[in-house]
Amino acid sequence: MCLLTGKKAPSKGGSVRAIQIIGTGVLLSASVSLGEDPWGGWEGKGNAGITLSRGNGESLRGTTELEVSRSLGDWQMEAAASLLYGRDSGVSSGERLESSLQLNRGRTSRVYAGLSGEILHDQLARIDWRAIVSPVIGWRAFDQENLELDLEVGPGLTWEERASVTRGFSSVRLHEHLDIQLTKRLHFFQSLTAILEAGDLENYSVKADAGLESKLGGSWSLRIAGKAVFHGESDQTVSEDLLLTAGFGYNLHPADHSEGGLVSGSKKLESRSDDWAFTALLGGSISKGNSDARSISSGLRLRRDWIDNELVAGIFGVYGQQGGTMSAESLSGDLHYQQTLGKENFGGMRLDCDYDALAGLDWRLAFAPYLGWVVLETERGELSLEGGPSVVAEQKGGRERAFLATYAAVKAEHKLGERTQLVGELSWLSKAADFKSQIFTSELRVEHALSERLSLQLLGRSTYDTDPANKSGRHDLQVVSALAVRF
Repeated sequence: MCLLTGKKAPSKGGSVRAIQIIGTGVLLSASVSLGEDPWGGWEGKGNAGITLSRGNGESLRGTTELEVSRSLGDWQMEAAASLLYGRDSGVSSGERLESSLQLNRGRTSRVYAGLSGEILHDQLARIDWRAIVSPVIGWRAFDQENLELDLEVGPGLTWEERASVTRGFSSVRLHEHLDIQLTKRLHFFQSLTAILEAGDLENYSVKADAGLESKLGGSWSLRIAGKAVFHGESDQTVSEDLLLTAGFGYNLHPADHSEGGLVSGSKKLESRSDDWAFTALLGGSISKGNSDARSISSGLRLRRDWIDNELVAGIFGVYGQQGGTMSAESLSGDLHYQQTLGKENFGGMRLDCDYDALAGLDWRLAFAPYLGWVVLETERGELSLEGGPSVVAEQKGGRERAFLATYAAVKAEHKLGERTQLVGELSWLSKAADFKSQIFTSELRVEHALSERLSLQLLGRSTYDTDPANKSGRHDLQVVSALAVRF
């Protein structure tokens, strides 16, 4: 799959280094189950997500959370801490730090009671600090193997310092939490917490979370999550903050999820067949509130394998916008044909076309016949080398040129599990008459099958161009999370 990176204008001091991470970025989600030994009943989980865009204009959005709990007979203690952070052009544009402690009695019954305490710092809402103490009445509406729904309500006392003014008031706390085990590997989670001032219902704070988590097997998982914070104060210039992230998770104490899995979509996508295989990808991210940043990535890929032949065609595009200004606009396509020549040898030809507005690349066409050698082949993957001459034509920085080049690439595939595979490629394109003019491209794709036709993918690409267009950087990095559907 072709990926193309969007570059930005040079940064201060004439530096032309630009790095952009678009899409949903990298979500690292760690789940820790401490068990009864040696912690005696403690359990815990954590997750973190980040979306980063860096270059001439910098934007950072991130979340991190940690939860621990312990059961003591009919009592249960739950503690949590979370951070929502935003930064634009070196200036903090959103910072929310929250911690909570709740003690419940009768947690195993349908109705339970407890005491909840929360401490909050919210830059967006101009809350220097807020402390809330609230007795809780809870109802477990559903308590099934694959479905849990908790509802809580209670009065409270709130103290806060806001805009250098300290005050206290009565409040009402509402909380809802939903967990659905869709399959043995796929889990949906959602929660909603609202704090309302008793005497002024227009003064409220609402926090919402929702997402999907899919087990990869072993310690790894894939997670797509969204977090939103809303404020009801009429004097706030910004009343909401929204962050969507996706990526990989790691479980320090994984359960065995090997049984009952769906048919491997990875195998289906890579299987040899006389039929055409059509795959569509769609990914994106949005950060709204403190700053307005969004991106979308989409692609189409067509593939057919028959006997000893392979034909692949694909197109991929990325568009990003930050603060009303375009932060990425790129389009790439590829077409290649390959034939097996022997047990370890193959040959073929490929045509690549690229466009990148912010990199100053109006268009580029590269045609290369090549020969290849399978260096290593196992049941779980293979490693191959390929290379040959190339003819390149391009218009970059308003200057049109054509030249002969040398093409070489290293490719690797490895199945991390029955449902997950890793694909990597490192390619080199060098102008024949000037070896100082080179383009290095590395690509990495991790694909996890949710079903035969549906998969989640994390795609990353790094490009280094020794001869960039004027006012463009040499190095570019991009990470895109996407949902793939195979027809």
